[in-house]
Amino acid sequence: MNKKIYQVAAITALIFLSSCLSSLQRLVTYTTVTTDNRIIGNWQYEDLPIKIESIPGSHFYKEVLASVSTPGEKKSVYDSKEDSMLYTKSYVVDFSKGGYRYYMACSLIRLGNEIFADIEPIEVIPLNNPTAKDVDDLFHGGSYISSHSIAKVVFRENETAFRFLNSDFIRDQLKNGRVAIKYEKDDLFQTSLVTSSSRDLQQFLIKYGNDERLYSKENTVTLKKI
Repeated sequence: MNKKIYQVAAITALIFLSSCLSSLQRLVTYTTVTTDNRIIGNWQYEDLPIKIESIPGSHFYKEVLASVSTPGEKKSVYDSKEDSMLYTKSYVVDFSKGGYRYYMACSLIRLGNEIFADIEPIEVIPLNNPTAKDVDDLFHGGSYISSHSIAKVVFRENETAFRFLNSDFIRDQLKNGRVAIKYEKDDLFQTSLVTSSSRDLQQFLIKYGNDERLYSKENTVTLKKI
């Protein structure tokens, strides 16, 4: 979608988790995206209500269309044909926390018998009478590039679990050269950013996606249907 709404850093870890690995490249591409409408609905995570919708039918997408004034602008909501093919099969996660309303894009991929999600930030809006300046300051206060969080998705009756990759385990494997994926280490913040291509990420999960060491209870977000 239009890049002006993708200028914030990944916030999944800040909102839900204490430890969450980020990737510079997306896991899911327009050629590999799949749909599973079991993810759609109204959910609860602890005390946080969360709504997940298909992007084309979502409140967020309708707001984007309403914010542009000409037919030409509406046609260019997506940056490219490839973006359109990806996001028309993706979902938007919508929730409010700490005085802000968050929107995240969630794209699904099936690898073997498992489903994985690529989650990236779309937009953050102040809830208390936001003005155009508030939003402009939020998105343009520095130089940002969105990163991607990756989770294994497990559907159960009346709940959906997002098992985010265990960054501590993967960092240990990277440090010891046990996995062949590219990454950059930030010593200041003690974080690692995976820089491998989408294809390499997919191959990594095909090989290791069933290894329980990739996941942990602390890195699992379980949504309850409401």
